[in-house]
Amino acid sequence: MSATAAVDLPRGPAKFRTLWRLFRGERTDPEPFYRLLAAYAVEDLDAHHGPLAGQTIADLGCGPGYYTYAFRDRGAHVIPIDNSTDELELGGAPPEGYVLGDAGDLPLPDGSVDGIFCSNMLEHTPSAAPILDEIDRVLKPGGWAYVSWTNWYSPWGGHLMAPYHYLGPKLGPKLYEKRHGKPEKHAYGETLWACHIGATLRLVRSHPTFEITSVEPRYWPWAKFIMKVPGLRELIAWNCVIRIRKRH
Repeated sequence: MSATAAVDLPRGPAKFRTLWRLFRGERTDPEPFYRLLAAYAVEDLDAHHGPLAGQTIADLGCGPGYYTYAFRDRGAHVIPIDNSTDELELGGAPPEGYVLGDAGDLPLPDGSVDGIFCSNMLEHTPSAAPILDEIDRVLKPGGWAYVSWTNWYSPWGGHLMAPYHYLGPKLGPKLYEKRHGKPEKHAYGETLWACHIGATLRLVRSHPTFEITSVEPRYWPWAKFIMKVPGLRELIAWNCVIRIRKRH
């Protein structure tokens, strides 16, 4: 498996049309959407923290390895980590060199990685706090972390339960399951939890070694100004990105 070559990536309005088209089919055919998203993400990170070649990067919640392969295409040494063999094998064979482990208790030495990529995982764990603690522990001074997730009150925050999630994390799932039965994937309280932007930012800021370099909506970073507006950001960000640099 290889990420889409950078020269083939759609640009401008075509980028958003293509991502939206592929996202609409993500439920039945996830690979095209995530391969393209991985190519954009790694291109962006190479511009921000590159060259990525030669860096040691932990891919937390790596799943079948879409991002792992994209990072490796850039010459990075990647440690793909996931706590689910089912997720690792979604695309067939798991990514080479994978580690079966918990992102809240990483099997990595202190200060051992240059970068950490944590995409769309925080909403699938009951607490972000231990994950951020581990990111702090295993990052080298001067290292970077990219943390993104689908915030709860965004349009897709409830995943297959949307839009019932707008009724809150207690009433929404309860009413959805009463009317439709348990969702086939990401049932609330099992593999899906409410994760909010404001609360997560407070957790990141509680780490004195962390410097937040940017907070932005993942799919339209030009609209990062909305991330300064509590409430509004929870509703329209779709997917929040927090970029972190570990202080020396």
